[in-house]
Formats: sequence, structure tokens, C-alpha cells
Amino acid sequence: MFRKDQMKAIEGDETTLRLQPILAEMRLIDPSRSFRSIVVGSLSFASWFGLAFVAAMLTHAFQANRLYGVEPFVQDKPYRIVLFTPRIPNDHFWGPFAEFMDEAATDLGMELEVQYAASSRNLMQAQILDVCAAQDKPDAIVFQSFKRGGVKFLKIANRHEVTALLVNAGLKKQLAEVIGEPRTSLPYWLGEVLPDDFEAGFHLANALIDEARRVPQRIGEDGKVHIIGLIGVISDGASTQRLAGLQDAIAKRSDEAVLDQVVAADWNEELARRRCRVLHRRYPDASVVWSASDPMAIGAVNAISDRKLVPGKDVIIGGVDATPEAMELIEQGKMFASVGGHVLDGGWAAVLLHDFFHGIDLDRIPKRSSLAMRLVTRENLGTYRAIFDRSTWKDIDFRKFSLVHQPDQKGYQFDIRELVTKQHQDQSQSAKLQE
Repeated sequence: MFRKDQMKAIEGDETTLRLQPILAEMRLIDPSRSFRSIVVGSLSFASWFGLAFVAAMLTHAFQANRLYGVEPFVQDKPYRIVLFTPRIPNDHFWGPFAEFMDEAATDLGMELEVQYAASSRNLMQAQILDVCAAQDKPDAIVFQSFKRGGVKFLKIANRHEVTALLVNAGLKKQLAEVIGEPRTSLPYWLGEVLPDDFEAGFHLANALIDEARRVPQRIGEDGKVHIIGLIGVISDGASTQRLAGLQDAIAKRSDEAVLDQVVAADWNEELARRRCRVLHRRYPDASVVWSASDPMAIGAVNAISDRKLVPGKDVIIGGVDATPEAMELIEQGKMFASVGGHVLDGGWAAVLLHDFFHGIDLDRIPKRSSLAMRLVTRENLGTYRAIFDRSTWKDIDFRKFSLVHQPDQKGYQFDIRELVTKQHQDQSQSAKLQE
């Protein structure tokens, strides 16, 4: 993969290693171009070096297999990133995801453009192709593997030599094994920033089971807590991974809990409401509703109320996303918990791209980042509500997370708790200055 300060070089070929920076300095080649392009361009001055030298370069070009770094290539305009989201602008998750990423990009001197695919994989693929094939193509694109389209999207970016970063949902295991690691068979694939959806489903399940078991009336005649579950679109990685976490938690506590049934509600609140009503009529002893998203959990709250039961008392409900609406229901006691933090992952992706553009050693940029989400309950609601308050995001100094601006920092610290710590430090420093 290439950035504007890099060219491909031949491992162990000292002649080529010496010539590339010299040619770049002489402006005979453009350091923003791939080594393949450099070779083609070299033909215009072949008479200077001889046809034999050009032939040797062509031979070695196919053996090139590592990056060659030079001084950062300075642009006369801000770096531009395009984020492709699978939903619509006011989506409960992708709306704030894009907003947080935009705050990070702006703070770091970059520009962010957002495109919305309205739940259509074909539309997203067309959008990516249009952007990558444009004459004024962006410096990088960011997207999820929406409905298993990740490989096609990555290949489009690679074909047009546009840096790509996966977020939120990665490749299926089988596809990932075929494609290999980022920066190998698809050299313009910088990496991925993904939430740990398995752990999210696992921790949510355990928290709901623990809460349900606090009241004897919520335990079935068999001595177990009965659970019904709601997942999103079946083909979405977040659905399958969060469900796998739920199933693992129950397998580890099979003497305490049982999963009665799981149904897909396609991330939709109203569909979840209808299907949860049906499920609870079928399994009236179920005292826990585990949901793979907050909108579906909110649908479950309404479904339990429709059943003339009290959500939060008769049935314990939890979701994933830590949306403001869910946190309001947690405060009211109608929902017990939500797992969240991945709405911030776009901001962390912007930090990685900023550092990449500014010449950070590629070995310091992780190829795969699996970021933990955090359980939000009434006990820590105040802290996390402040973090997810979109009006405070403009006050975050994203340079504190950048290795370009924090060169002595060992690695990236992309964690909600780290964000809390840094915000408290900033507030303390601001208070001292005002004294």
C-alpha cells in the first residue's frame, strides 16, 4: 500500500534504494506514485540510464514486496476522507458515528465527507466505485463490510490505489483467510478498526442473568433464568458475533440460564416490538430479553408493556449501542443495561489515518484493532452519558490520541475509559489556568 510519502522498493536491492530518493529529489519521479508507475514513467528518460537499466527495473518491480519510506509529502490542501455508511443520515448509530469522526477529522486538520447507502449494498458499492474512480479521488475511504461486501469494496479501492480502512464490521473468517492480512494481497488496505462484538454480547448476557437472578420470581421452576433474544440482519457480522457471545455466556452458565429462542428483527424497533410480543407469549416464563441493539431493546420494552408486564421488574432487558434513548430508559429503570462505545470508532479511525498521512512508521499502525465496548448501567450512567453527549465532542483534543503528536506514547489508547481520563485531565488543567 502507498501513501503520498511512499514508494515501493525492492527488498535488498541497494541500487534501487539509492536511486529512488535521488530521482525523487531531482523531480524526475513523483514520490506519491507507486513503484509500478515509477517504472513506466522511467521510460521517458531511458536514454539517460540505458535500456538495460529500465529492463532491470521492470524485472525487479514484480518482486517488490515492502514499503519504502521517505520524508512526508506535504499537500497544499487538507487530506480528504470519505466515510460510507450503510444507513440514512439520522440513523441512531451511524449519525453520531459520522459526527464523532467529523469532529476528530476537523480537529486534526482533515476533511470528512459522508455518504449514505440507505441499507443497499449495491448502492454502497456504486458509491465507492464512483468516488475511487473520480479524478479528484480522496486520500482514503472508510467503510464496513456491509452485507458481506467488504472484499469487493476493498478490491475497488485497491484497483484505484485509494487507501481503505474497514470499520465496525470486518470480513467473515473464511474470506479473511483467503484475502490475508491487510497490506499484503490488497496493499492499499491499511487495516481495520472493529468493536469486539463477541465480548459485547457475552458481557451483556452475564449482566442480565445476574440481575434477573437477584429476584426469585424471575427464576423458572427449573431453577434457571429463561432468555429470549433479538438479533439484527442475519448476514451482518455484528449480529452473528454478538449472538455468539450470548450463546457462549449461556453455555458457561447452563446450570443457571437457558436460551429459549432467538429471532431476527433486522435492527428495527417496531419489528422487534412485534416479534418480542410473539416470543414472550410463546415463552411466558422468560424473564430476560437480550437484544443485539438498543432500538430493538426499546422495541422489547414496549412489547413487554403491551403484555401488561413491567419492564425492568418482571422482565430484565438490555441492548447494545448505549444510545441516548437507551440511557434514558436505563435511568427510568425500564432497561437494565446497554453495551456501547463503538460509536466512537470513527474518531479512532480518523486518528489512524491522520498519523498515516503524516508519515508515522507503519509498524506503529496496527493492522487489526479490536476495541472493547463498555457496559452501561445506572451505576455508571452519569460518566458514560457525559462521554456520549454529542455537544461535548468539539472540546476533545484528538491530538492526545495521535502518535504523531504523542511520539513517546507506546501505542494507541483507543478506549472509552481513556477518553474519560483525558477529559478529566483537560478539565483540571483548564481549572488551574482560571485560578
